[in-house]
Amino acid sequence: MLSWEYPPYKIGGIAEHVGALSRALARGGHEVHVVTPGRYGGYEQQPGGVHLHRIEVDPYTPDYIARMNEGMKEFGASIIYGYDIDVIHAHDWMVSDAAIELAKTHRIPLVATMHSTEFGRSGGIKEAYQMRIHEKEQRLVSTADHVIVCSESMKKELKGLFGIGDNISVVPNGVEVSKFSLKIDRGALKSRFCGSRDTKMILFLGRLVYQKGVNVLIGAMPRILAECPDTKLVIVGEGPMRMQLEREAFLLGVAEHVVFTGYLDDYTVRCLLKAADVLVMPSVYEPFGIVVLEAMAARVPVVASDVGGISELINDGEGLKVPPDNSYALADAIVSVLTGEDVLDMVERGYNKAIAMDWDGIAEATAGIYMHILTSAAKREELKSQSDGNDYREVETGDLWQYRYS
Repeated sequence: MLSWEYPPYKIGGIAEHVGALSRALARGGHEVHVVTPGRYGGYEQQPGGVHLHRIEVDPYTPDYIARMNEGMKEFGASIIYGYDIDVIHAHDWMVSDAAIELAKTHRIPLVATMHSTEFGRSGGIKEAYQMRIHEKEQRLVSTADHVIVCSESMKKELKGLFGIGDNISVVPNGVEVSKFSLKIDRGALKSRFCGSRDTKMILFLGRLVYQKGVNVLIGAMPRILAECPDTKLVIVGEGPMRMQLEREAFLLGVAEHVVFTGYLDDYTVRCLLKAADVLVMPSVYEPFGIVVLEAMAARVPVVASDVGGISELINDGEGLKVPPDNSYALADAIVSVLTGEDVLDMVERGYNKAIAMDWDGIAEATAGIYMHILTSAAKREELKSQSDGNDYREVETGDLWQYRYS
């Protein structure tokens, strides 16, 4: 596994995904090595059997991504020489240079998980830097033996953007429900973050960037406060839009009801999830929405945009979906949860969804994809050896793995 983030160093959802998937694969009997940057370099065998190799790279250097990839190539080569590695699994474009070179140099099949695209995150390709990222994504999905995405929405997006063929499978994110079985003092948490034990808490978790739609949520606050005046919006996360969002809250006259916490540690975030009255994900672009699944696992009602992977994730009364970029609809849905008495059924349905999407099943589907490409590679090598230098046709190996979760 090559990933540019891994717990406890988290920026977005990739760290949680790679960490949980790696542990689940190890539980399933597979030998898993993860190469990732860290504050300090070194090796450790983590609980659960994952071999973690951290490369020391200064994240504040201008050429951070290039240095990270050079380090990954070096570490990756030493792991390949020292262990019997069958598959290289890359997560997103930031590790693509290292993944592609290692796969080609050592003739090892390459799997790529695309968690999002630059086109989707930015609403289009508008400048040269975005085009360079787009081209790296194109190269990665074109080179990979198989591509994994987290939703049918992402599968459609990649096919439209890159003209990818049939070597793509949908394997969703999962959730470790047991992580949310901790006991909390709900009133104490509300006092700490909202100023009162009796305040209604609306919770947002995520990066403060355009695609997360935090401005839409802040825009809904005047309407929410008109119906539920004793309410606070707690925004957990950091990002380039923070100053703009703080200004919008001030201009709308709701600044006293909006709390920006910045980054918080994982334990505090899980406690806040259990203490919240509603978790809101107002994204305008969302390939999956893992925070929604975590809220379901924490038995918290969910209000989210009806967009991308969220549209597929929330079904059958498991949460409320609203049109994206619509503060009025978002406010009405949030108020209906804060004032409603029938949210218990929604919470129970969501919790059952979370239980069904455990990482062990998702790891099994991922391992099935590994076996598929290894079988295909073995058959291609066999045909090459029998071809006497002539051209040959790839063998059809049947339907690709698809993890069904609806």
